[in-house]
Amino acid sequence: MRVTDLTKQHAVVRNMNNNAERLQNLQESLASGRRINRLSDDPMGATRSQDYRTELSYAENIVRNIESNYVWLDRSEAELAHAADLVKDAKTLALAQANDSADDSTRRLSAKEMEGIIDGALQSANAKLGKLFLFSGTMTLTRPMELNGISQKARVELAQTDNEESGPQNPEAFKADFDGFSSHPYVVKITRPGALGEARFVVSDDGGKTWGREKTLLQKVEVVNDEGAPSDKVYLKFDAGQTGPDGKPLAYPTGMTLSFTPNPPVAYRGNDEKRMVPAGDGSLLPLNVTGREAFFPNPKIADSLDVFGVLNTVKRAMEENDQRVIQDRLGDLDRAHDQLLMARANLGETRREMESHLNKMEDHKVTTTHQLSEVEDLNVPEAVVEMNTADVRHKAALDTSGRLIQPSLLQFLR
Repeated sequence: MRVTDLTKQHAVVRNMNNNAERLQNLQESLASGRRINRLSDDPMGATRSQDYRTELSYAENIVRNIESNYVWLDRSEAELAHAADLVKDAKTLALAQANDSADDSTRRLSAKEMEGIIDGALQSANAKLGKLFLFSGTMTLTRPMELNGISQKARVELAQTDNEESGPQNPEAFKADFDGFSSHPYVVKITRPGALGEARFVVSDDGGKTWGREKTLLQKVEVVNDEGAPSDKVYLKFDAGQTGPDGKPLAYPTGMTLSFTPNPPVAYRGNDEKRMVPAGDGSLLPLNVTGREAFFPNPKIADSLDVFGVLNTVKRAMEENDQRVIQDRLGDLDRAHDQLLMARANLGETRREMESHLNKMEDHKVTTTHQLSEVEDLNVPEAVVEMNTADVRHKAALDTSGRLIQPSLLQFLR
């Protein structure tokens, strides 16, 4: 079969282009170190490569988030540890002032130290990381703890009075104030009518469900149910010189109640929501402990209490040289210390879970990187051999092509 010169030339050019393209692809792969440089190199491999890179990006984001959250956990744990140490110092002071060797002067000096302890604990509860408060729940821009006022007007009710002789009276005629901090809904009820020094009263610390023993009503009385919860050093004070319409000392009718609205020394302004952070595998971990968990009573935990309330009660007992109340509150100081340690332990548990997820993500990164390498990385020794082979083939093609299409004088004249 006769082969024309034009056919030969087209075949030579086509073969030379194929060899040059193969050499160029090999050179590009060796330069980049990758087997896949464009989708056309391996469509299936390129798809798998993109999937692996997406997994790697997700794992790296999770790792960065977990590592950045360590700072929050460490700072929160440090502040809780500081608060726990302060409560421990308060227990040491209370032990020293609860024995018979202490007197009014030593207890007043200790009360000054207690004031510093309370201020330090409040600073820890209001600690921030940057501009964010640690113990505000998800309301991180809101200061979690605020001091309450120590005094409040007594809420007087005459609806339950059975003193018919006194007739209808205006509750506003009976002026009285509660002084002190407590989470108990105290109620003072008059059981025998009369003026101050004559009338008798009982106290309830559970909103009127149970009552203590009867006492004489004076201008200033301590509000405590001797058969109920320990004293919070709350006092009921009546205005001096109160008189009735007849000009005689004001008589307090039987059944009249004076109610105390629970007033802890520190109010919590945050919320109870947790800051949840992703930890891989679609799981979320709580990053924070709320101020209510760490410093206030939790209905789900039997021994939880108001840490600031206990500290304040001990301080007031020292100021008033009340040895009995100091002794009664020693156990509460231990419980307050344990409560803060429990909150700190919860943070430690969160950190342990984060470290577990971090290790899992690191292992996943190693596995995925290995799989990605198998898909797109170049086998360099094999590629070098192939490059040398292609180079030899290209040079041989150039040599044979030159011989095949070398024109003669006769062919040129044609």
